[in-house]
Amino acid sequence: MAEKTYVYVGAMAAIHGQGGVWRKEAGADQWEDLSSNGLPPVPEGQHIAIHPTEPEWVYVGTQRGLYKSTDRGDHFKRASLLEGRIVFCVAFRPDDPRIMYLGTNGNEVFRSEDTGDTWKYMSIIEDPDQVEMPFPVRILWMDMEPSNPDIMYAAMEVGGVARSVDAGKNWKLINNGLVGADLLDVHAVAVGSTKSDAVFIANRKGIFRSRDRGDHWENMHLEQFSPIYYSRGVRVAPDDPNTVYSCISPDVHSEQGGVMRSRDLGETWERFDHGVDPRSAPFGLTINRRHPEQAYFCTFGEGPQRGQLFGTHDGGITWTEHPLPEHAWDVIGLACVSV
Repeated sequence: MAEKTYVYVGAMAAIHGQGGVWRKEAGADQWEDLSSNGLPPVPEGQHIAIHPTEPEWVYVGTQRGLYKSTDRGDHFKRASLLEGRIVFCVAFRPDDPRIMYLGTNGNEVFRSEDTGDTWKYMSIIEDPDQVEMPFPVRILWMDMEPSNPDIMYAAMEVGGVARSVDAGKNWKLINNGLVGADLLDVHAVAVGSTKSDAVFIANRKGIFRSRDRGDHWENMHLEQFSPIYYSRGVRVAPDDPNTVYSCISPDVHSEQGGVMRSRDLGETWERFDHGVDPRSAPFGLTINRRHPEQAYFCTFGEGPQRGQLFGTHDGGITWTEHPLPEHAWDVIGLACVSV
C-alpha cells in the first residue's frame, strides 16, 4: 500500500472557536474532527506528537492530561497521569523511544517507560525569581542530546532554560545572561550539531545559542537577516543536525510572520517560507521525520484573526495554504507523519 502523509492540528478554546483536534491526509480537501474520539470535552490540543518508531501512534497534550491513540487518531485513551495537569510538551528519549517525558503547568516533569501508558512524577523545576505573569508557569518544550540523552533541556515560558544531567531527576537553571522578561520568555529549545554540542532557544528577541550546554548564551542576531525576529519555536532538521528552523513574527499579537532557516548552526539565516501570506504569529512548526522535505507551520490567529496552516513538500521551494476547519481558532498543536 502506498505511503500517505497525515497532518494533525490542535486548537485552544477561544471566544470564537471551540478548541479541538483535527486530521487531514495531504492532498485531501476535508479535515476529520477527532475531538469526539475519546478526547476530553472541548479538547485543547496544546501539543501533538507522533511516536518516532510507531507512526500510527499519536499523542495529544490537553488541559486534562495526555491522550494516546494507536490508530492514527481514530480512538484515544487517556494516559495514567495525575489529575489537574495541563500537558504542554511531549519528548521521546532518542536511544529508547519507549521512554517519554512530559512538561506540564507548574514546571513539573513526568516520565513514562511504557510508551506513554503510565506516568510517574519525576521532578519540578523551581525558580525562586520567577517573573510574575497572569498565567501559571509551564514547560513549553524539552529536548535531549542524541549522543547522551541523560542530558536534557527544558524551555519555560517567562522562566528561561533548565538543564538536567541525570535524565530528568534534578534540574539546574541555566539563565546566565538571560535577564528580563524578553530573554527569559523561552518558547522552545533544540539540540543541534553532529556532536550534540549546540543548544538553541527561542525567545522574544530571536534565537540564542550555547556551545557549552547552556553555561553561556549568544544572540544569533536574526535581526541582521529579517526585520521580524520574535520567535515562538526552534527546530533542528531530523536529517541534518546543522540545519535549524525558527518561527518568527513581530510579536505574539502581530499580523504577520514566517519561518527562517539556517544551514550552518545559526550563523546565517534565510527565509524558508515563500509565496504565502501568514497573517499572525507562527506558533508551531513540524518536519516529517520520514520525509524531511515535507514541513508545515501554523499561525495562532488570536481573536478575530483566524489561524492558518501552510505546508511544503519540496523543501521550502513552494508552499500551499491549507484552510483550517471553521472552529480552529488559536491553533497551537501541530504534527505530520507518513504511514
